[in-house]
Amino acid sequence: MTPDADRLAAGLRELARSPAPPMRLDVAAVRASARRRLRRRRVAQVLGGLLTCGVLFGAVTVLNGGDEVTVAVASVSQGGDPLLAHASFGWLPESVIGVSHVVGAHGDQVMARSAGPYGMRLWLSMYEADDDPPLEDGRSAVPAPSVNGRPAYWITDDVRDPLNGGDTYVRWQVSDGRWAELHGYYMEADPRAVLLRIAEDVTIGTRPVPLPLRIDGLPADLDVTEVHFWRPRLDDEEGWVLVMFYAAPDGATVTIQVGPGEGRGGTGACDSAAGLHVCVDAKGRDARETLGRITLLGPDERRWTTRVVTP
Repeated sequence: MTPDADRLAAGLRELARSPAPPMRLDVAAVRASARRRLRRRRVAQVLGGLLTCGVLFGAVTVLNGGDEVTVAVASVSQGGDPLLAHASFGWLPESVIGVSHVVGAHGDQVMARSAGPYGMRLWLSMYEADDDPPLEDGRSAVPAPSVNGRPAYWITDDVRDPLNGGDTYVRWQVSDGRWAELHGYYMEADPRAVLLRIAEDVTIGTRPVPLPLRIDGLPADLDVTEVHFWRPRLDDEEGWVLVMFYAAPDGATVTIQVGPGEGRGGTGACDSAAGLHVCVDAKGRDARETLGRITLLGPDERRWTTRVVTP
């Protein structure tokens, strides 16, 4: 495991032990920031060593400047479907126990994970269209087998190690010219075969994410600003949590949190029904009145809906 992952794992363990409001840590952003710091320290050593050894780069691309420009993989919507995915997993290994969608002030994430503190983690990202894969300072693109007949590359800090020490990235071009990326770590099987198989079934395109509740007649001045749908929770592999954040121009806020179980307590006005528990925390609004507009649809995902907010 990399030093960045060590620090991240320690931070997440500490977070899981702490009582807190709904989870708002953007894990992908933390990891990306740490990677950037390490790359800046390593790039001079890597390039210098390769040139000294007379390594021929060939089809490998090395970019000495610039920054990757990401495209949203998930977003919020002010319509009836408040959570939208723009890139989605298809086939996943049997060990995967859930897929999370998180959209917030720090960015957007689509992440699949296996059980355990060191279970497999899989992150989806998207980048703008270009002839070549976009690269950040110091990173290199090493050719990989094509994905659905389109160019693909391993993205690495060291061209001598395309799989990047197990912190592995594969980036491939999709039909509209953009680039999709799959980042995997804590992988038990061969990262090459598993990541390429997953990449083949990734779907690019906007679709609403089904959610376990319906909200009838939400006031028109409330706009959804963030949706955190952690499946599973970071601190509970058996459960999940959905948190929806709404705000109004007058400064009023409404937070709706839903999870499995009944009578679990919580902040604000709470209720249980159909095997789920919901709490509404409001500032400048009547939390209990908002709670009365919510219908819980139960833990069976086949009953969940994409038409969450109705007029």
